[in-house]
Amino acid sequence: MPKAPCTTCNKMVPLQAVPFHIKSCKEEMIYLNSSSENESFTQDNGSPLRTEHQTEMTTECPVCRGIFSTDAIETHASDCGIRSSNQESNISTSEDGINHFQSSEEILNWISCQVDDSCTFSLCVSRVDLFSRGMQQWQRQKKSRPNCRLKVSFFGESGIDTGALSKEFLTEMVSEIENKLFVGGADKKGKNPLYCLNSLDTNYFRTAGEVMGASMAQGGPLPNFMREWCYRYLCSGDSDSIQVSTSDVTDSELSHLITEVNRATDENINDLTDDIVGCGYTGKVSVDKKDLIMRAIVLHSTMRLVPMLDQLRKGLQLYGLLEVMKTHPDLCLPMFVPGEDGRVDAAFVLERCQPRFSEMGSVRYSREVNIMNFFQDFLQNIEDRGMF
Repeated sequence: MPKAPCTTCNKMVPLQAVPFHIKSCKEEMIYLNSSSENESFTQDNGSPLRTEHQTEMTTECPVCRGIFSTDAIETHASDCGIRSSNQESNISTSEDGINHFQSSEEILNWISCQVDDSCTFSLCVSRVDLFSRGMQQWQRQKKSRPNCRLKVSFFGESGIDTGALSKEFLTEMVSEIENKLFVGGADKKGKNPLYCLNSLDTNYFRTAGEVMGASMAQGGPLPNFMREWCYRYLCSGDSDSIQVSTSDVTDSELSHLITEVNRATDENINDLTDDIVGCGYTGKVSVDKKDLIMRAIVLHSTMRLVPMLDQLRKGLQLYGLLEVMKTHPDLCLPMFVPGEDGRVDAAFVLERCQPRFSEMGSVRYSREVNIMNFFQDFLQNIEDRGMF
């Protein structure tokens, strides 16, 4: 829990209790001063000296409602509410706590235990243009941190969030993040961040990382739509270790350029010179240099996305998730990268169902088993009809 010093006694107290502590602290100080009046020193004209605590003027911060001296309030207010990396990752991630994981499920259970239930991260958004409004309101929330329990309300709706609304919000946001901040290729093996400097400038990728972490910790969907090289970079932060190929280029223009270079002959390869040079290639443009040219295009396509991934890494520091990814990259891989067959089918749904049956042998138990059998038949029926 964040703490702040009392301006009267300099004692560190919880931030929420600072105003109440200062009030009681000042009352105690006044009482002590009045009881020891005969011991106070006097000036030459006979008037009693004022102590530092008596002369110091205080005021309330308009952001966090904390009490600070007038000399310090301007500096404090300019920085108040800006979440530092240390505050966001103020989670116990000691080696003893994260080295024992054996499966992805254990990691997800651990992340969910890192949610701070003593406070709430409240958002009130409109369902219209949910992505933009959700990102903006997430960034503007200054009174708490996103590692607190998420509470969501929608304009014009009277529902109280007991978990369903926040899960709905996270589901929609993760889907919109995938569609608007990432772009996939023809092989359907994951997506790269969209090369968009506007989104980078507005810190959308950092916020996207926070939303992803919150979704994983608070019952939302997994962000398993990235390409493996992106995930490996998120784990290490080392661009020198990135291994990419032509299949990792998802930008349509650059993918088309690779195809044109691959088909080029001695007669027409010079027509592609401007586009090739624009990708950072400085060698001779000729057919016998095709491999070097295509390698330059691949590196240009992927290396320009590193700033977006760096911003995403900052957001994933939430709940200590980034530290876990560094320690267990293979266990965390299915959380971010789609598998060979990521299609949801009847078996996928039923394997994740955890029905709680009544006592075995009872009438209720028999009925509940029949319901599950009917549910299985229903799912398999719509799967056979291609409705999944």
